[in-house]
Amino acid sequence: MFFKSKYIIEFSKPKEEILDDIDKNLYKKFFDWNKRFAGKVSDNSFDVKFFQDKMSPYFEGKFVGKENKPESIELTVYSDVFSILGSIFEIMIFLGFAIAFFLQENYLWTIAMVIIYILIVLSHRVRINNAKDNFFEYLEKLDTFSKIVPVKK
Repeated sequence: MFFKSKYIIEFSKPKEEILDDIDKNLYKKFFDWNKRFAGKVSDNSFDVKFFQDKMSPYFEGKFVGKENKPESIELTVYSDVFSILGSIFEIMIFLGFAIAFFLQENYLWTIAMVIIYILIVLSHRVRINNAKDNFFEYLEKLDTFSKIVPVKK
């Protein structure tokens, strides 16, 4: 994957309560404009993304049982194929313009295209980090005693 990160989240509340709250915030019908997420929730997991942000990463959580520990979720944050292809398409267009301007010996426009390319890549990274921060903030509001631990590769 282009972007994928994993976390372990430990809750003090039961998983049914966490999944029920996430399910209540899912967009399910046309007039659910005040809902935060699109996706699905099952008995032991969820796969959601922010409803209003079409380029939002997905948040896939699976509850895992661990001895002597409260309810834990293995959370994976990833981008879908369309987001990745859209990003690659944008990159190819701007690099194509930069190469075309370079070949025409128009170096000022080449530098401008490279700067725009860097800004696009950085904006995608900021958008993903903001989405992660917002989702973690949402989970912390569900359970103020939750712990979020990143999993190192």
